[in-house]
Amino acid sequence: MRIALISDIHANLAALEAVLADIRHHHPQRIISLGDQVNLGPCPRETLALLKSEGVTCLHGNHERYILRAMAGDPAYSGANFHMLRFNARLLSPQDITFPETLRLSDSILCTHAMPGDDRFPVYDPQAAYPRLREMNDGLDRPLHILCGHGHNPTYYAFSNLTVHCIGSVGCMDEAAPGIAPYTIAEIDGDGMSLRPYYVAYDTGRLPALFLSSGLKAHCPIMARIGLTQMMNNCDLIIDFVAGAQKLSAARGEAVISQDTWEEANRRFAWPDGLTTAQFWKQYGG
Repeated sequence: MRIALISDIHANLAALEAVLADIRHHHPQRIISLGDQVNLGPCPRETLALLKSEGVTCLHGNHERYILRAMAGDPAYSGANFHMLRFNARLLSPQDITFPETLRLSDSILCTHAMPGDDRFPVYDPQAAYPRLREMNDGLDRPLHILCGHGHNPTYYAFSNLTVHCIGSVGCMDEAAPGIAPYTIAEIDGDGMSLRPYYVAYDTGRLPALFLSSGLKAHCPIMARIGLTQMMNNCDLIIDFVAGAQKLSAARGEAVISQDTWEEANRRFAWPDGLTTAQFWKQYGG
């Protein structure tokens, strides 16, 4: 059976459209999205509609979980750093983003977002992941192959009984050339499997207009700037930005990050283009 694997689309419709067009050339029997279909990008509804129209099987990711918690009014997600989650929560319903956590393709091949039971397992960080995966391997009495996302760059781990293939992010790789989106074709025969990665170029020039027309920039201009910059350049900014905001918030004794603290973090952040957030959006007519 031939299966196409995608992951971490993050509502980047332009990248998803290009990837699905390329996947069609391989005529897979099935397409599986390994979680984080939405959030960070501007087009959650359109992304989910396209996945549904193409018959893609979607799995739960940590960003779906975050949005569901925001929908439920969890106070842990009330800070200014979660404006984008609330944007998604306003546009979507729980039914739109409630998916299975795992999918077994055979006795030894399992699909999940990060690790079974842990949608934030640090597959993106070999130093943190390796000892925990080795312990997991030592508890297995037969081979297990895990196909996952969560890590935005393709990553591979191999042990005696456990192999982990992290296929990378369609929507925003953390370290890659701009305008490149990955997917993987898996050929599965019983418990045997071969994997071949593919990389698709897409037009990032479409993204600024999507961020503006969707209302995402108007709803949360700072977080929208982070999302657009990451997607335009395939580089991570959100971890450093939020860490700075959390440090400032803690110094102010806040229970959650306030809007004032969030805006101060924005003024202090070393943006790679050297522009203020107002200047950044002005260049795109926003």
